[in-house]
Amino acid sequence: MILDNLRGKERLVVAGVMSGTSLDGVDVAFAEIWSEGEKVGYELLGLHSRPYTSNLRKHLLSASAGELNSREVAHLDVELGELYADIISSGIEDIGIDRALLDAVGLHGQTIYHDPSNGVTQQIGSAAVIAERLATTIVNDFRTADVASGGEGAPLVPFCDAILLHNPDQNRVALNIGGMANLTWLPANLDRNRLLAFDTGPGNVLMDGAMRELRGEDCDRDGKVAAEGEVDDSLLNTVLNNPWFAEPPPKSTGRERFGDEKGREFARNGRARGLSDGTILRTLATATARSIVDALRQHVVPLDQIDEIIVSGGGAKNRTLMELLQREAENTNILSSDQYGIPVDAKEALCFAILAWATLNGIPNNVPSVTGARGLCVLGAIRIGSS
Repeated sequence: MILDNLRGKERLVVAGVMSGTSLDGVDVAFAEIWSEGEKVGYELLGLHSRPYTSNLRKHLLSASAGELNSREVAHLDVELGELYADIISSGIEDIGIDRALLDAVGLHGQTIYHDPSNGVTQQIGSAAVIAERLATTIVNDFRTADVASGGEGAPLVPFCDAILLHNPDQNRVALNIGGMANLTWLPANLDRNRLLAFDTGPGNVLMDGAMRELRGEDCDRDGKVAAEGEVDDSLLNTVLNNPWFAEPPPKSTGRERFGDEKGREFARNGRARGLSDGTILRTLATATARSIVDALRQHVVPLDQIDEIIVSGGGAKNRTLMELLQREAENTNILSSDQYGIPVDAKEALCFAILAWATLNGIPNNVPSVTGARGLCVLGAIRIGSS
């Protein structure tokens, strides 16, 4: 009955909740979403964010590294569920949304393990807890259906990139730089059944790991440390010689390959060779920028066929990284998603609101050409909240 009521509504108000591989915190995007024939209409109502505490971040890093036992992970799952519920509630109050108007929550959860080649992906953050605390419908566990169908379970955002950023008069690339970086090719003559999108490799993760090793800080804010250094070719080649970069799409990656410890290792080795902190950080930022542009050249189209690269995610706030990306991309325009009314911190959270809307309406929302799945799937598990 509740699902029938939701499907019968012309417009749904959905909170999309995203906590990515950077492990820096939680973003909640509140949006009103509706169908416009074959298109999807939306209005972003507001964004609410909260950083993780250092203690929680430490536990999540341990979980991602496989250092917690099953009981500890179970407790962390509930703890995250309580936190997500509290953050959503705070967002409702801060933005001024009528709590009774919230129809559903699209919850990504926190990925602690991703091994699609063996049919496994795990995100934690108890949907049951959130449904109980907020008395609303939760859509979560988005990745497992695609993985069960032989797909990578990632990236999922391309379904939304086509909705949010496609322009019939331009060839665009939607680029998200979070812990990992991923792109979606959006040509003017886009065929949504043949989308091309994939992870390009590390985004901020190696830089963040290096900063924790070198200075005990979670990230290089605004790229200030990297701005002081130079590029060390030996370190750059070490990063980019990873054979994963040469693999063709569809492909995805995560902390299992490019994790916090790998960034720390590069930092320790660089310091042992006498490299400055700035040079280590600038080199890792260059590795991110170059791997993105190399992926475009190798797997998408020549740069001169791209009108715009539209960047979102935490990496868009790193000035040095954006400058390096522009340098690598030559004359291609590099823009922030802010310039299109989508705050850089909001896009992925907004996408999970849209993915949840699609799930509730029975609309397939994976993209097999992107993930490698055998066919279309309606992603996500639905949990009904108590009334």
